Parts: sequence; structure tokens; C-alpha cells
Amino acid sequence: MDASSTTAIVAYQGVSADEAEIFRFVLSQLPDFRTVTVGTALGQVAGPGGVQVVDATLGQVNAPAVVAVPGGVGSDRQPEIAAWLRRVSPRWLLASSTGSALLAAAGLLDDATAATHWLAGPLLEHYGAHPSHERLIVDGRIITCSGGPTAFRAALIVARAYGGAELVAHIGATAVAAREKRARPQHRSLWARLGGAVRGHEPSPPEAGSLEHALDELDPLDLGAITPLPDHRADQR
Repeated sequence: MDASSTTAIVAYQGVSADEAEIFRFVLSQLPDFRTVTVGTALGQVAGPGGVQVVDATLGQVNAPAVVAVPGGVGSDRQPEIAAWLRRVSPRWLLASSTGSALLAAAGLLDDATAATHWLAGPLLEHYGAHPSHERLIVDGRIITCSGGPTAFRAALIVARAYGGAELVAHIGATAVAAREKRARPQHRSLWARLGGAVRGHEPSPPEAGSLEHALDELDPLDLGAITPLPDHRADQR
């Protein structure tokens, strides 16, 4: 499969595993696309929420069609990734939460307005960008969002570009099915069930920002709000 059919999810030490998983959940469903996790070196990188496994180095992915940059700790202090972001020219570039600070550090948001984590506004300003109070901003090929459920919505915009409303509906149905499956007691992990029994209550709700939380927060009826966006599939021909 050629690089033009590759989705690259960026990973680095400190990356938010939850935001990476949100992007992966949606973008891995793009038709005829290969999804890779890209970083400075092969292997594991740890961050809030867990571990990501880098399966392609920056030098191995030279022309991805879609790049997704999750937020994380120290996101703006990734000079090798910043140089790679300047070098590649994806059709779509997504950043969630403090991931937009990495885009700004790479010089890709000069004098642009972008969504970010509410604490990362000064970082964007430091690199010449303008933080917005909006939770999701589409600026041409660049989509920035505040994180959590908005990362899901940002990725759905890209899904619509490649698969139209049908793919968006399919991913929405997949999300609803995953949410319902997780809600059934028989599908909870044995450890969670035992832990709830020991504590005398049900397992805690998913943490804010996690994929499970994003699925809980996503209203299937709101998926219709994605469909009026321009269909960019003609741009891919």
C-alpha cells in the first residue's frame, strides 16, 4: 500500500494514550488505509493513560495522507517530530489538546487560531498561534480540538472526507455498539468486577478524556452535525 493511503498517529514519551486511542478508533476505519503509530524510534512510549507502541519511525513514513497528533506531557518539546511535521504534507493534519502546541512549535500555526487544552493557551501564544475558546476548529487541512470527545469529532470530519456520510454513520454505529457492550456487566473485566465487589460498589466510571469517556459523551444524534460539512472526496482523486 502506498504512503498516500497511510494514516500516521504520532507518539512520543508523554503522549496521552487515551487521545491516541480515540484517533485510532476512528481513523483505523478509513477504507483502504493503513494506520501506523509513528515516532522517533521503534518500541514503547509511555504517557498519561498507558503505553503506545511505535511501529514505524519518522524516516519510514514520508508522505502520509492523514497525521493525527495527540496531546501529552512535553508535546512542544519534540524537535525531531516537529521537523518531520514540517517535512511531510498530509491532506489532513489533526491535533488534540496540547498536540496543537506541537503543531505551533513546528511553525504550522503561525498567526493561526487553534483549539487546545485550556491550560495550553500560553504555549500556543509563545509559538505565534492564537488559542481559541472553541472546542474544535477546522482551518483548511488542519483540524485542532480541545481533546476527549472533540478528538472523536475531529476524526469523524476526516472520515467523512474519505467515506462520506455512510462511513460516519458506520463509525457512529460502531461507537454505540462499543459503548453498549462496555455497559453490560458480563463484558466488564474480571478484575473490575472483583474490585467493585470488594469495595462494595460498581466499578468507577471511565476517566474524562479516555476513549470510553468519549464514547459515553458522544450522542449518536449529534453525528448528523458532521454531515453538512463539504465532502472532500473529490480532492483525493
